[in-house]
Formats: sequence, structure tokens, C-alpha cells
Amino acid sequence: MTWKRFNDLGAGELALKELSARWLNNVKVTHRIIQHCAKNGWNYRVSSSLFPILTHPEFPYKFHDAPDFEAILDEFRAIQNARYPVRLSTHPDQFNVLASRNESSLSKTKNELEHHAWMMDLLGCERSYQNPINIHVNCSDGEPWEIADRFAANLATLSPGVRSRLVVENEDRGIWNVERLVKYFYERHGIGVTLDTLHHTTNGSQFGEYQAMQECAKTWGHIRPLFHYCEAMPDQPNPRKHADMPTDCPPDFPADWEIELKNKCFAIRRLEEIHNSRLLKDCPSLVEVADKTS
Repeated sequence: MTWKRFNDLGAGELALKELSARWLNNVKVTHRIIQHCAKNGWNYRVSSSLFPILTHPEFPYKFHDAPDFEAILDEFRAIQNARYPVRLSTHPDQFNVLASRNESSLSKTKNELEHHAWMMDLLGCERSYQNPINIHVNCSDGEPWEIADRFAANLATLSPGVRSRLVVENEDRGIWNVERLVKYFYERHGIGVTLDTLHHTTNGSQFGEYQAMQECAKTWGHIRPLFHYCEAMPDQPNPRKHADMPTDCPPDFPADWEIELKNKCFAIRRLEEIHNSRLLKDCPSLVEVADKTS
């Protein structure tokens, strides 16, 4: 459902009815995905597109105007009441630039971040880094300290639902590698830093991978960090392109991992196979048990 499609439908009650049905369907599908993740012991990054058009500046309705408003809330309540052992997070789109000097862009960013915090509240998520809202700085307009100060000043104007969850991620190019994020965002403003392993490979710093994980982990306080794992697409000239399937697995480090490989569930199952085969190889007693029970 795009803004154009909504207007093609007349942008009135008929269009709202179809849009509302799609919102409800999206939340129901999200519930089923969370159930699936609970069965598999996975975490889940919630889509930023559960409510298409809702944050569009010209959208003439509010959430409670939707014909399926109560049914949507009931589905969220069912998710909350089930208390699934699934760590939820979200990753708003790249256009969210909290350090922007452009007032229109900044206003849109603030609106989107508040929308994500509202959505995570409906899902029953903690207002902490346990359920982070992860974004890129995506800005190089000024000195690093100026950008970080501008970002922090704008963050301070947002609700507790945003402030308590927002973390920043190292980028695959440009100035915002792990070292600068830790220095200017964490040490200067206490903002958590997410490590992306592929981005660290393409846009590293003086930190090796393990030290980078340690430096980022300390920014999460008592919360177990949630990092991103990916590999480069093999035989491609662009080292930033994400692979479909893994040839390795996340480093042995006390963190949770979001997997950004393109084949999703298939890639995660392959990661589990790689990880388990290494455990068996490194521990003869486990090999013996496996042989006896195979």
C-alpha cells in the first residue's frame, strides 16, 4: 500500500478500510513470525512497515480512525500476554537523520522514531537497550563532535520511549566507524553503539574485530549487546554487498546477533550447522556423545 495507491482508491473511507485491513494483517503475520522465532530460539527485527502511510505527513486520519482499530490492539495484547522469549528490535530506514540541519528532514525523522517507539510499546517491549531502536548517524555535515552534539540535542527532545532504546550503528563507509562512534556518541553522550561485522570489515578503525566488539559491548551497560552479523557476497567487486548464505558464523562473544544474510531462515539454519560442527570438533566429549546418540 503506497501513498499513490491510497489516493487512487480515493483517499476516503474505502481506501482507509483497505489500509486498515492491511495493518491488521501485518500485525497478525508479525505475531506468527514471533511465535516461529520463539520455537527456534531466535530474536526478531520487527519490520518498519507494519503501518504503511500512517506517518505520511498528508495522511488525513489517525490510527484510531481505522475500522480494525480494536482488532489490531487485540492482536498486540495477545503478543504482550504470551510473553514470548524473543528479543525484539527495529531498524528504521536510512532517511532517518537525527543530526540533520534540514528542519523538514529532522521533523520527519523525529516522527518516524516516535512511531517506532509507539509500535514497540504496543509489542510490550522494554524501554531499554534490551529492545533497541537502531539507526545510522548518516551525517557528515560538520566535525564529528558537532554532529554528535547535534544528534544528542535532538534526541533529548524525544520521548522516553525513543531515548531509552536508541542506539547507533557503525557504517560501511565514511567517518562513522566503531572508534568514532564510541568516542563521540558513547563517551560524550552515553549513547549505545551497535557493531556490524561487515561494516567493520569495510570501514574499520584501529580496533581489531574482537576489540571492536568489546568497545561496543561496554556501551550497552548491563544489557547483553545486540550486534549485526553479515558476510560479503563472494566474487563481487563491491565488498559491501551482503551474501545470501554464510561460510562462517558469528564470533565467539557474549552477544546476541541479528543476521543480515539475504536468505533469512535458510542462512540462519546454516549458521547453526556451522556453529554446532565447530563445537563438536573442539570438544571430543561432545563428539563421543553425538556418536552414541546418532
